[in-house]
Amino acid sequence: MAFFKGSWYEDLPPFDPPEDGTRGFRGTRARAIPAPQPVLEHGVAVGDRIDQLGQNYYGNPRDWRRLADGNPDVIFPEDLVWDTAEGEVAHEKTGETLLVPRRREGTR
Repeated sequence: MAFFKGSWYEDLPPFDPPEDGTRGFRGTRARAIPAPQPVLEHGVAVGDRIDQLGQNYYGNPRDWRRLADGNPDVIFPEDLVWDTAEGEVAHEKTGETLLVPRRREGTR
């Protein structure tokens, strides 16, 4: 399996083949999700997007993943700024608190 250069998944090891010689799962192992220490709180405002918050706090819009790692109670990253309750129209989580972890030093 090939990943884009810079992907958080590009260096993950594949699953080991079964010992009985059958064809095993050809995917990669799951990445370890860090438990970063939050250092700031961000109050969600109208129009906030997670990519913009990544740019604002980390200087890279792709670092929205760091925000997702720092808020493990949210399953889907877009749920950090949008409330998507089933059967209802999605609305922004204005006024909700989002934890912002420290910037990682020297790693992806």
